[in-house]
Amino acid sequence: MELANIKLSDINLADRIIIVWGKGAKQRFVCYVTTTATYMAEYLDEMELKGNQTLIPNVWVITNLLKELGDKTGIKCNAHSFRRTFATESVRNGMNLVHVQSLLGHSSLTMTRIYAEHVNSEDAIKAYKAVVR
Repeated sequence: MELANIKLSDINLADRIIIVWGKGAKQRFVCYVTTTATYMAEYLDEMELKGNQTLIPNVWVITNLLKELGDKTGIKCNAHSFRRTFATESVRNGMNLVHVQSLLGHSSLTMTRIYAEHVNSEDAIKAYKAVVR
């Protein structure tokens, strides 16, 4: 899980960009929104991290938090389901498939297209109407 490998030194707080190291030591950049920046600042203040320390102690912290969230909400909560939802909603809301591929760190569009298959004809009609108006 890539999140467990993020170090404080991988975060550009001013530009809200994180360097993420994926499979095969591939590097990519992802951004985050203002709300996340607020929570991140609170977390970093509380944790008092230094340069090369990871944000999260280990992958089990994330796994257990997501399991607890799933138990409380009754919604499937794991890293993969969040990743799949992000990809599907990004495509559904008109993000270019190549950009989704880049954010997810896929080396080819083949895997990214699997997420695009969850977009239905109603989504296509909405996207079409936005272009022709």
